[in-house]
Amino acid sequence: MKIDLPWGTSHISLDLPDTWEVIIPQQNHKELSYKNKKEKDIVAHSLSQPIAAKPLSKHTLKNKKVVIVVDDNTRPTPAYKFFDIVLDALQKAGCNTKNNAIVIPALGIHTPMKQQEIEEKIGKKNVSQVKWENHDAFDKNKNAYFGKTSRGVEVYLNHHLKDADLVILIGLVEPHLWAGFGGGLKNILPGVALAETIGHHHSIIAEPPYRFNRVAVDAEQNSFRLDLEETLNMIQAEIFCINVVLDSKKDIIACFAGHPIHCHRQAVAFTKTICGLPLSKQVDGIITNSAPMDINFKQSMKCVGNTLPALRPKGIVMGFLRAQRGLDDIPLPEKSTPLWLTRTILRTLGPARVLGFLEKVKPGLDVEQKFLTYYSMQLIRAHNLYFYVPSLSDAEVKALGFFERFNRPQEVIERGLQHLGKKATVAVFKEGGATFPLLS
Repeated sequence: MKIDLPWGTSHISLDLPDTWEVIIPQQNHKELSYKNKKEKDIVAHSLSQPIAAKPLSKHTLKNKKVVIVVDDNTRPTPAYKFFDIVLDALQKAGCNTKNNAIVIPALGIHTPMKQQEIEEKIGKKNVSQVKWENHDAFDKNKNAYFGKTSRGVEVYLNHHLKDADLVILIGLVEPHLWAGFGGGLKNILPGVALAETIGHHHSIIAEPPYRFNRVAVDAEQNSFRLDLEETLNMIQAEIFCINVVLDSKKDIIACFAGHPIHCHRQAVAFTKTICGLPLSKQVDGIITNSAPMDINFKQSMKCVGNTLPALRPKGIVMGFLRAQRGLDDIPLPEKSTPLWLTRTILRTLGPARVLGFLEKVKPGLDVEQKFLTYYSMQLIRAHNLYFYVPSLSDAEVKALGFFERFNRPQEVIERGLQHLGKKATVAVFKEGGATFPLLS
């Protein structure tokens, strides 16, 4: 059986064993009304009829401080396509945006954005209509204390939120490794939180029942999501959320605006109809491709997390990760352990002891390194990963140390055949960066 996977402006062709049972999950939604709508009109309509909130234009914002938190350039949210609508609404409400509105990228602990990057994110003309500054997660003096969550997380957030009169969150709802789905109040925590707060919050994924992968888990069953949503009642200002949903071409197909929890829930329900692919059973192996999340290795790895729920215990992952910018801002460890040895140790330890082992062998990691390493260790423990990722060097692959890399796409399939044998059930996710299985 031959299949093609999208790869930038081209594709990758693969020959799959005829003896495999190959399942290619398909979207089950019918033609929807968004097909014939312009992107800007979709957002404008949502802003005019927000969910459980009044329209931005109906606020009284003269001499009031407005903080706009927009996701950073690691997310494909095309805010530049509609940011002028937001500014128009604020100005109608009496806000002098040049003096009283500030844009803050939801960096978490990501690399600060440059002028050109913020112009690309919200539009060059729009940048001239507001002030903007990067969030600093590492300077406690630039963050203020807001309280403690019911799970014990001490919440320090960007100091601008302390005296804000209105906070606007602009983001994207898509599958997310730990939050279930992106968007909503995730722009606040971890988006504009202190690094220590982020670290404490992220430790939730290492608590029982050790669900290290939470893609598409509903909020009410996800302690990680529920914890970050407690920030809603810590911030005195009204929070107005604008969440878009994109198709595989990164075009806006829906927008949900208003109350940051209620509109997020509706956005998630819609996303499931668009990005959720029905699957009747778990499979022995998955073939997953990073499109459309191809910007770097971290984003390309989403195709693994997104599709992992389709995999039975000890099933294998055959991944095709484009990762245009390679590792980007991921620092490499100084030492690496042979993959076979790491896997043996982790499988002996079991899921509950992985974090303790990590803290012992790799002390001093920053928040993101720590929990991405924890995630990769749990992956190593649970599954075998065979990747085609041509943008990484042999030295980088060796240093990462959690997957086997192959130089030709077909070699990944050959290794999968060697591992699974001729009789196996394999699911294919051609756009694994933006889709996920819905198990019946």
